[in-house]
Amino acid sequence: MWLDPDRAVLRTVIEANAVEHPDRPAVEFEDGETWTGARVREEAYRAANVLAAHGVRQGDRVGVMLANGPDFLRAWWGTRCLGAAVMPINPALKGRMLTHPLSVAEPNLVVSTPDQVAAVADELAPHRTLDPAALREGPADEPPLRRAIALSDPEVVLMTSGTTGPSKLWSSTVLQASTTGAYVRDGNLTADDRFLVDLPLFHTAGLGVTAGCLRSGTVAVLRRRPSLSRYFAIARELGVTAGFLVGSMAAKLLATPETPDDRDHRLRVMVAAPLPPDLDRFLARFGVARILTSFGSTETGGPIGTGDHSGLPTPGSAGRERPGYGEYKLVDGDGVEVPAGEVGELLIRPAHPAMRHGHYLKDPEANAKAWAGGWFHTGDLFRRDAGGEYFWVGRDRDTIRRRGENISSFEVEREVLLEPGVASAACVGVEAHDDVGVEVKVYVVAAPGAGGIDFETMARNLAARMPAYMVPRYFELIDEMPMTATQRVTKYLLQRRGNGPRTWDRKRLSS
Repeated sequence: MWLDPDRAVLRTVIEANAVEHPDRPAVEFEDGETWTGARVREEAYRAANVLAAHGVRQGDRVGVMLANGPDFLRAWWGTRCLGAAVMPINPALKGRMLTHPLSVAEPNLVVSTPDQVAAVADELAPHRTLDPAALREGPADEPPLRRAIALSDPEVVLMTSGTTGPSKLWSSTVLQASTTGAYVRDGNLTADDRFLVDLPLFHTAGLGVTAGCLRSGTVAVLRRRPSLSRYFAIARELGVTAGFLVGSMAAKLLATPETPDDRDHRLRVMVAAPLPPDLDRFLARFGVARILTSFGSTETGGPIGTGDHSGLPTPGSAGRERPGYGEYKLVDGDGVEVPAGEVGELLIRPAHPAMRHGHYLKDPEANAKAWAGGWFHTGDLFRRDAGGEYFWVGRDRDTIRRRGENISSFEVEREVLLEPGVASAACVGVEAHDDVGVEVKVYVVAAPGAGGIDFETMARNLAARMPAYMVPRYFELIDEMPMTATQRVTKYLLQRRGNGPRTWDRKRLSS
């Protein structure tokens, strides 16, 4: 069965691997260091005991603000061995983007490097911090638990994309979080496989595939970040047999110049979410034997995927319903189920009680809306064909996905409105038409008497306050915003405009 409650608790998996396969490689790092099953348990226990000595208890939350590497794994697995929830934090966050989630989640402790703590000292000032180096020094004794870790316990707290307001924080349960690594099982990966994990561990995809490798015995080959210019060369050098592409990564690989070495690798399984825009050309060029796809979100885990269906997925498909997850339906704006082939919002009613304990922290209104009628309202629009395949259409909320990162338009607009001379701002995603996919654009209306807007200065100011991936690339001054009768900006009209002679491109700063 795809949904496996017996293998959902990471502490149980770590302990079982240490007993059953103590010498089997589990994780390989960028410098070549390898942790075996026994070493994973030892490192997790050491970290857990250090965290416990610093006051972390079962049911607490621990922030982890680190890049991919051994320290992140120590902090993550040590936290979970205590039965505390892990809160991965993008190290690029600063300002309100950092203080907001911390104030909502109120972690007992934040694990981060001294340099990172110094860089965001004001934001972290209200919170206790811990140097990850300390996690290496604890005793390797088995850390005690007050009670067994339950499937409905909180496992991970993640920031959502932030749509009509600031990013929310979602608390996933143990069982729900275990579904995000389903693609490892979809590919029938075993201990003979090596999975390239170059996605950030502060995202659900990176966490999911790493945990999935623990469960299947597959070696997780961990790198700090992906390198698309050398993706298949790196795959060849590392001898990996599986990889994961998200967002525009597949399209960017297709856009690279062809080389004689494109098929010179051992990759036999590729997960791509979404699928490459030209699936046949991707497979023919790179020679990957099997390609899988999946759809998931912070709130749902991985409810849709390729599963054990043989053959290639249909181009554009997000996969099929996963057996055992629950009931699915697509509904229109009135909540009426739509027939096959028509677009509707995906609603899911999880079958297992432990899957229904996921919730937004400190946001009862959002929880009531999301779980209305006992169904989880995903906010994602799909159409489903007669054969049961789902095709993602878009979001019904105000968010932009750029290079694998979800960006809240509201948060970008809020920062732009702080700039001198700005009366109103609207943030949208537009096609860049230079093989980079969607880029962030801001339309600005100047305040009366402002005397013009200096976009170069604005871009520099925003870069000082925001993570790099959120800083808009395009800026355009317009006379007025297109508005609805209820005084909402009609952003689809702005998106249709695209870029023109009045558009200012931030790339000019670096060209």
